[in-house]
Amino acid sequence: MKYIAIYGTGCDEDSAWLPFLKSEIESGGGSCLIPNFPTPEGQTYLNWTKTMDKIKINPEDIIIGWSTGSIFAVRYLFEHKIKIKKLILVSGFNNYVGKVAEVDKINKDFFMRNLSSAKDVADEIVCFKSDNDPFISQNALNDFAEKLDAKIVNIKNGGHFNKDSGYCEFYEILEEL
Repeated sequence: MKYIAIYGTGCDEDSAWLPFLKSEIESGGGSCLIPNFPTPEGQTYLNWTKTMDKIKINPEDIIIGWSTGSIFAVRYLFEHKIKIKKLILVSGFNNYVGKVAEVDKINKDFFMRNLSSAKDVADEIVCFKSDNDPFISQNALNDFAEKLDAKIVNIKNGGHFNKDSGYCEFYEILEEL
């Protein structure tokens, strides 16, 4: 079993809580991969798919998607007919245009027409959301989780779970792992 973390637009393997997550998993003897996706330059669903295709995903693996990485993970698994043990999604959304036009334009390429059709990509799906996400509306966060029949974990004042929101560590995810 391995853990695969997929970040969102404008992030990298050193963003926010990702180094913490990788360190915690590896110190416990696990394997954590954080693929190097092009973003924002060169960010398309096709380019991210090419990066993800280099990883052999097994049924016992756990994927953690954050922001745009959430919808990418769902769509990738669905389109490749892969079912995994657990999918953890943080600030996940689909078909949502927010407040940052440049980011919205990039993210549109990742959206799915029928998100509900992808609810069987994992044995268990958990969606973390915050009550004060500055980028994604509560309706979009809730709709995403509901269409996936996911367990919802609401974090008070978690923002977008980035450094600006104080998220350099993310113990709640460790509890789900």
